[in-house]
Amino acid sequence: MPPATRHLEEGGEGLDFLGFHHRLVRSRGLTGTRPVTFLARWPADKAMQHARDRIRELTRRSRLLLAPEWIVEDLNRFLGGWAAYFRFGNSAARFCKIRSYARMRLALFLAKRNRRSRGFGWAVVAFQSPDQLGLITLSGIVVDPRPFRDWRARPNAGGERRR
Repeated sequence: MPPATRHLEEGGEGLDFLGFHHRLVRSRGLTGTRPVTFLARWPADKAMQHARDRIRELTRRSRLLLAPEWIVEDLNRFLGGWAAYFRFGNSAARFCKIRSYARMRLALFLAKRNRRSRGFGWAVVAFQSPDQLGLITLSGIVVDPRPFRDWRARPNAGGERRR
């Protein structure tokens, strides 16, 4: 593989580049509106697997002697950094999957730590704690890839005024 394309990998219907999966999306215009073409991007499958591996590492059985607050703090630190990198684009569905995986691993960690069933861990995380033991939520942090530029505007290459 040439060095210039070392980070490029062909994905299913798009392109995987620097942890993002890209796809050019052409929307049909609604009645009376122009169609919009934009580049959609979200975390690639490899980045998702890396995040799951890291969450599994942070909640592994060898850390059962640590306080749950420390585990949640480590999870929050990782999830916050991971989400800050991938928040530009169309990542909301992938963020939901990673957060639910982290919540499930935290519930399993608590169940094993207390030598109880997995239902106990779910009850503690989901119902007994109003904020799910302080685990951060990743909803509402996704922004468009160019937050300070209008992505619907046509480029003004010729210097003419916008209509």
